[in-house]
Amino acid sequence: MGKNGKKCCSLQGAQQAILTKIQKLPAEIVLLKEAQQRIVFKDVVAVAPQPSFDESTRDGYVVALHLGFDEKTNRFEIVDEIPAGKPYLKTLASGTACKIMTGGCVPKGGARVVPYENCVERNGEVIVPENLLQSTETFIRKVGSGIAQGEWLVSAEVLIQAGHLALLSSCGMHSVAVTTRPLVGYVCTGSELTAEPEELGGGRKFSSNSFLLEGLLSSVGACPLNFGIMEDSQQELLNLFSKVSIDGLDVMITTGGMGPGKYDLVERAFVEAGGKVIFNAIAMRPGKSILFGILGHTLFFGLPGPPNAVRTLLNVLVGPALLAMQGVRGALPKKVQAHLQHQVKIKRNDVLRLKDGVLTIEEGRCFVRFAGRLEVGNCFILLSSGQAHYCEGELVEVYLTVDLSARL
Repeated sequence: MGKNGKKCCSLQGAQQAILTKIQKLPAEIVLLKEAQQRIVFKDVVAVAPQPSFDESTRDGYVVALHLGFDEKTNRFEIVDEIPAGKPYLKTLASGTACKIMTGGCVPKGGARVVPYENCVERNGEVIVPENLLQSTETFIRKVGSGIAQGEWLVSAEVLIQAGHLALLSSCGMHSVAVTTRPLVGYVCTGSELTAEPEELGGGRKFSSNSFLLEGLLSSVGACPLNFGIMEDSQQELLNLFSKVSIDGLDVMITTGGMGPGKYDLVERAFVEAGGKVIFNAIAMRPGKSILFGILGHTLFFGLPGPPNAVRTLLNVLVGPALLAMQGVRGALPKKVQAHLQHQVKIKRNDVLRLKDGVLTIEEGRCFVRFAGRLEVGNCFILLSSGQAHYCEGELVEVYLTVDLSARL
């Protein structure tokens, strides 16, 4: 317990405290056309072999070898034609042949395919050079030679991409088990906020956190549910929190109302609604004022109001929690080391600071700099407490921004 009764912890402590409360969501079966950018729930194996039939790899003639040897050993009577997609249902008799297209189904009795350019067709027969009848190359892909039935295809926790969809469909699959998407409700609090441009001015400002939440929650596979904007009213917050569990939310997020001021009412309403506080402060800037707790079966994040703090906490705490709910191992942001491209001086170095950064790779080395005033960073630079000065070229730790594509 910290000052003023605060349950304060480090960033690492907060991350671990959250992960201990995570339970993996159940599976749902979706069609392949709906599966891209979803997380595989369990290992996927082939339900059918690939190819599912003996397949010709060339345009040519599929031949059934003579049972004996005579002067017509390399001559085969042409009895039919096999286009791709239309199998020859009869057994190919000894000494006969069928024209066949690439991808065509090799009939029973067919021993090899001889490419058109290596043969001569004359008077209803195809004449094949004898040396080709002895070749080890048959130009036939045997059933299951690419992928055997029951063979492993995609591991659990993998993010499904277009290539996976092609692979699964080639093995006869039309659906796949994926982890259910977390249902995340969010509300932006503050009597000064509006979503209507015509209401701007006179102390009102646009609720930019709504767009920030919608975008980042979607990028980590969640289903965002916008509860809109709420004025600074403890009773309205209490009414909202009281129905959270009824709505079946996996996670509830608020922004604003997390300071020590008169209108910072989120924690009071949360506790009154029966919420259990796990921690309510982090030794980190931005994002020091944060609430994490449990309300019924719903995980609750009370985030501060400034958008830079919201974006930071979504990346280092909320996003990883949502990835973990979907079964992603190593859900915490990826951490790398990079060389600073400029010196850094910090006036107050009492807590860990996270700064928006731009990470680049040059000749196999990572470099990072502060993001510009209007620039969107792709990482967060970790500046440790107790260190007020960093030199240009010094190695620092960097968190990559978190989203599903970063899990590839």
